[in-house]
Amino acid sequence: MKLKLFSLVASVALVSNLALADENSGLLLGIDAGWFHTKVRSDLDHSKTKNVKYNGDLEGNIPVFGLRVGYRFNENHRLYGAYNYSSEFSDVINTTRFKIDGEFTTHKFLLGYDFTPKIFEKTRAVLGVYGGYARTDITLKTNFLSLSQNFDGYTYGAKIGALYELNQANEIEFGFKAEQTHYNTRNFYQNVVGSNFYDPKQTNYGLYLGYTYKF
Repeated sequence: MKLKLFSLVASVALVSNLALADENSGLLLGIDAGWFHTKVRSDLDHSKTKNVKYNGDLEGNIPVFGLRVGYRFNENHRLYGAYNYSSEFSDVINTTRFKIDGEFTTHKFLLGYDFTPKIFEKTRAVLGVYGGYARTDITLKTNFLSLSQNFDGYTYGAKIGALYELNQANEIEFGFKAEQTHYNTRNFYQNVVGSNFYDPKQTNYGLYLGYTYKF
């Protein structure tokens, strides 16, 4: 009798937990925008100056826009896929003979996880990590030549912030992100102009603001 009673209580508790999980789970759709400081570290060499590498670093500020589609497992855990686009920024590479203008445009396809524990009524902390594939279009320009090349690589990052629940279906999120992208070495038209752009590594950090609709 006691065993049957215990089984009944356990079953009721399990059903209640599943019902609660169903209530707090579901699909989500979000957008976000940020303002990041970015720095690209790389070396640049040329066949006419053998054994000499130039500093190919580029630096600037960029707006970043993103779309997110994901799933809330419960109030504290969510998983999502995202597409991020960062618009063009430019900087100058100085060599002994001439100046090179470098321009970047980046597309990222990401998979992320957020931990969202409750801290106040309608307010939750956001601790997240993400990573994925990055593709960047790089253009190098001089007074007499302009060359473009696509670089691809992997990216990873983390974020910390807070979200505020406007109502049951709508919430806003704000915080700070930091991320790094590693690209493959590319032969930057070496047969034409004799240049190589070595192992560019991009670091971004800045503030973001987002909106999420919960289904």
